Amino acid sequence: MEYIQTILFQIPATRLEEAMATGGLLSELDNHREYLRNQAGFRDLRITRSINNEGNVLVVVETRWTDDGSLVRYETNEPNAATIVRKHDHVLVPSSLQVLDMEALRTESSWKPVEQAGHARERTVLPIVIPIGILAFLLLVIYGLSRVYLEIKGDSATGLAAGIAIFVLLMAAFFANNPKASGVQIGGVLAICAIILAGGAIWAVARTDDKGEAASSEVPSGSPAPGESPGAGANEIDLADNVIKFGGQESPAIPAKLGENTFTVKNTGIAVHNVHVDGTDDAYAVAFCSPGDGQSTGCTDPNRVAAGKTATLTFTIATAGTYHFRCDFHTTEMKGTFVVK
Repeated sequence: MEYIQTILFQIPATRLEEAMATGGLLSELDNHREYLRNQAGFRDLRITRSINNEGNVLVVVETRWTDDGSLVRYETNEPNAATIVRKHDHVLVPSSLQVLDMEALRTESSWKPVEQAGHARERTVLPIVIPIGILAFLLLVIYGLSRVYLEIKGDSATGLAAGIAIFVLLMAAFFANNPKASGVQIGGVLAICAIILAGGAIWAVARTDDKGEAASSEVPSGSPAPGESPGAGANEIDLADNVIKFGGQESPAIPAKLGENTFTVKNTGIAVHNVHVDGTDDAYAVAFCSPGDGQSTGCTDPNRVAAGKTATLTFTIATAGTYHFRCDFHTTEMKGTFVVK
């Protein structure tokens, strides 16, 4: 057995668009579904209308209930479908509103557990799945783009950034002009973006692994032979983005000698870097070094090493100890020490 409240009314075709707009009669009735799902005995809400484009449009609103008591409680309290319709009587054909209470006779229950389970999933699963999905997509965007940008250099990075910006603007314009875009269209765009980002990240990781394998199979040019003191031009300090390397070691402790030391410094990243040597206490006399300024122990010449460029670092050490150095452009991430025994 099922109890049904049926509401019939007509809307002039000329006012149908107003009734369907956000905040309009049909929109408010559709949103009323969320309220109904929390009411005891509620089974379903159905809204149908005739398809004629001229004259008056007939609209039928049905709320279905498990028992007559639930229906009576709904009808005698607000909000309910009838009060919502009456609130928008200015878009109705005068005297067209009818409210009927009916009882459905059935030989078997039309109550669909599957449908009820679907409602339960909407109330419990979707509020969890949607935020997790959005977070996962954003993490993919951040990770994928960061890996790709670390692998490409120069004008290619600028071109990629411009292409992404244009794509985002085009998609924003498309969805702004198509507010009723289907879920298939939105999902398709997101799926294409995810595939491209995942492919770019895989490509970047593969390139990084290839470079690491090539580097590990070679003897580092900057590593001195055992027992040999560093000499002029014999050692190379690698300035990669966000890390300083020497002989394959990150944030290295580089052996140096008393007296004058000379190192070759190469920028293998895409950002501007330098090397600034300053004291045993890691307290830098100046925030940004210049060669021969008399205030710092040592500074690369030039003190701004562009991507792909090479500089020379020369400094003199009078006493044994550990001397700190850093990149003045990335003082937190790019650090190391010179060790003189």
